[in-house]
Amino acid sequence: MNVIEKVKQVLGSFSGISELHIDFTGSMPESFSLSSVGDMLLKTDILGNQKRQHSFLFYAVFSSINDFERLSNSSALLNLTLWLENQKNIEIDNGKITKISAENGMLYEIPDENKIVDYRYQMQIFEEYELKKE
Repeated sequence: MNVIEKVKQVLGSFSGISELHIDFTGSMPESFSLSSVGDMLLKTDILGNQKRQHSFLFYAVFSSINDFERLSNSSALLNLTLWLENQKNIEIDNGKITKISAENGMLYEIPDENKIVDYRYQMQIFEEYELKKE
């Protein structure tokens, strides 16, 4: 698996994420999405092995009727952030993911037509990985 497929698989194994889409979410609560937004070379060694970073946006749709639900939504993003920090040394094609971090989890979009459901939250996810020269 490449880094995008593997991060999707890792996120899908987190408690509470039942189905994870690529690049879109549904409009009902408990809908999740992962969007790849870029890849960057951090360094290359003399043998041609690379250390890279891949960036993602993670979207979650939650119900937000009251303060209790909104606090629960933010807590879910915090728990996901803390859990991701413990995911390390994950095998991928020609290498491994060495670090996953997340930041900037926040309310992203409030729906115009329905003030109860379809609140979208966004979080940035960064993943560092190493690729071995073939």
